[in-house]
Amino acid sequence: MLTHTTALPLIFFLAAVFLQMPAEAQDSLRIAAVVNDEVISVYDLESRLSLVMASSQIKDDPRARKRLAPRILRNLIDERLKLQEANRLNIRVTKQNIDRALLRIEEQNNLPKGGLDSFLRRSGINKPVLIEQIEADIAWSKVVSRKFSSSIMIGDDEIDEALAKITANKGKPEYRVSEIYLPLDNQQDEGEVLALAGRLAQQIRNGADFQAVARTFSQSASAAVGGDLGWIKQEQLGGKLDEAINRLQPGEISSPIQSMLGYHILLLRKRRIDQGLPVPDITVSLWQLFIPIPPGTAQHEVEGQIELARTMSEVAVNCQDMERLGKESGSGLSGNLGRINTSKLPPNIRDAVKDLPTNKASSPLRINEGLVVLMVCDREGGDSVTAERDRLRQTLMMERLEIAARRFLRDLRGTAFVDIRV
Repeated sequence: MLTHTTALPLIFFLAAVFLQMPAEAQDSLRIAAVVNDEVISVYDLESRLSLVMASSQIKDDPRARKRLAPRILRNLIDERLKLQEANRLNIRVTKQNIDRALLRIEEQNNLPKGGLDSFLRRSGINKPVLIEQIEADIAWSKVVSRKFSSSIMIGDDEIDEALAKITANKGKPEYRVSEIYLPLDNQQDEGEVLALAGRLAQQIRNGADFQAVARTFSQSASAAVGGDLGWIKQEQLGGKLDEAINRLQPGEISSPIQSMLGYHILLLRKRRIDQGLPVPDITVSLWQLFIPIPPGTAQHEVEGQIELARTMSEVAVNCQDMERLGKESGSGLSGNLGRINTSKLPPNIRDAVKDLPTNKASSPLRINEGLVVLMVCDREGGDSVTAERDRLRQTLMMERLEIAARRFLRDLRGTAFVDIRV
């Protein structure tokens, strides 16, 4: 233990060393903010600014740093709050969690294995700066899942409603959209949030990478995937956001758009016509009976062939019967069609067999110059409606978790001691 007499010379020595340090080094040791009992240094802030600018391809100059510093400092404060809550709940982020996240970053940026380390070295960025951000994101995801997942229930009626909307939108435009979302938690901050949104939009137009900017600044769950919202339906976002998408051309970004929750920057990536519910990825082994009706056949003969096709449909109870009847028909177009993915079939044939039970003949189906009776001998593949219901349930769950997480973080901010000193 240091005594009073020995401590004083040591204190004077440390003070002398500090005074002899270059001004820049002294400045980096200053406190940028205190979050409860944890310190964020100016060095932490400057290091994160370097990471943001390098990854987002934003021109790194003093003016840009000064403009972005308040938002980056707020992100650092939020990260401290998230990690403090994770520690309170005894939630830990493993090395395996972080390694998987680093690998995903490489894949998302089309970097080779080890390419992320090379990028950080070229940019003069210490890898721990990135790892600190990743750790906070993973810890927060675990916190939100533990606190809210069990209390959020998605009812079948909600999924039915979502499926009905998908069906109703078939044939209408849909859009592949990415977003940057900046929440407005306090009306007093509106000017600051709008100014930041405007600067980010301009930086992107000047060449900054949208995905990287979204991962850094966006407060939506989509930030983890560079802001990608996937394919969205017409009128899905609502109000001014839908109006903005309709005005954009693929590859264009919007100016900041105000919603009830904050400000959004949208990137329209692609546009297409909605195909409705996805076509099931099903493979069938298919047999066919073909009854010819050449052009010019008299109507009474046509009716006779239709009746023959109905009789054959009723008689066939398995694929062996289809083979026998095909030989008896004498048509070279009757027989085994092999294994076929139903998505490759013409729409009328696909509709006839998609829900047809195995070893049950279809009703006669009129095609060019004849009639066909079809039978599915076996089927492999999933139920597209079931898969879509599972996807919608997961989407709705993520939306509810995002809302809960945003409210919870706002509550943590409200009860925390935060002292900003820069």
